[in-house]
Amino acid sequence: MLNQLALDGSERERLQQMFERAPGFMALLEGPDHRFAFANNAFSELVGHNDLAGKTITEAIPEFAGQAFVDLLDRVADSPEPLIGHGVAMRVSRPGELPEEIFVDVLFQPLPASDGGPAVIFVQGHEVTGDKRNEALRAAHNRVLELAIGDSPLEQTLSELIGIVESTSRTQVLGSILLLDPDGQHLRHGAAPSLPDAYCQAIDGAEIGPCVGSCGTAAFTAEPVFVSDIANDPLWADFRELADAHGLRACWSIPIMTAGRKVLGTFAMYHREPREPTVRDLALVDLVTQTAALVIDRDRAQSALRTIARMTG
Repeated sequence: MLNQLALDGSERERLQQMFERAPGFMALLEGPDHRFAFANNAFSELVGHNDLAGKTITEAIPEFAGQAFVDLLDRVADSPEPLIGHGVAMRVSRPGELPEEIFVDVLFQPLPASDGGPAVIFVQGHEVTGDKRNEALRAAHNRVLELAIGDSPLEQTLSELIGIVESTSRTQVLGSILLLDPDGQHLRHGAAPSLPDAYCQAIDGAEIGPCVGSCGTAAFTAEPVFVSDIANDPLWADFRELADAHGLRACWSIPIMTAGRKVLGTFAMYHREPREPTVRDLALVDLVTQTAALVIDRDRAQSALRTIARMTG
């Protein structure tokens, strides 16, 4: 695989072993169509494809056609100078997962051809998706707090908060926040920027209880409720047809609570296919529910102060 480099057999074998053990992804691509001479396990895992050797990059990874990664390879092929890309976006399709956008820091190093063979480009890098998402998360969270402090409408602020989860999810989650009515018995629409309006209207005002879907049950018990298959869960007996009509197949709901354990509402994560929650799915739950509690509490306090001002003015 490494026969385009001026190395004997033992040197090529040692180099290949070093590549395989490297923590970052590595690949050698040769010729103008960027044919894989070698790719280590980390590269195969990154792109979700194992059978790469001997194929051009777009044959091996069809979704890369037209992406920035291939454009950068073309630029390097026409220049003797290396190129470093920071936070390069890549759309990948890994087995068993929905397509997602990831980010990498990557070095493209052109290597001179030997013995008349095709030119080779050495590719090396690391995935930095987590860093990019954390950066976006911080910016989005600051935006939510700015809206709250600026007394923006509650639905707008909560929609921005839901956007944090929807924009960082790999599974196309649909977020929803319901507010517990002052009577303590009913849930009211708070924000759900991606759910169908008809569905939001249908559940607005639902009474909480021990068997009232995910959100009604979570608000009643003050405990998280994870329903991975709405079609077969008894908690959804009264709402199953409604959810099915809108293509909703799973719903995980977490109560939004004050420090004193008073329920303010619920934060729900819907999916359009049956799904069990994973650690990654739930990584933002604490941030969202704690921030939502702060925002809702503040909004209610401000509303109460305005009422008092009107009564005494």
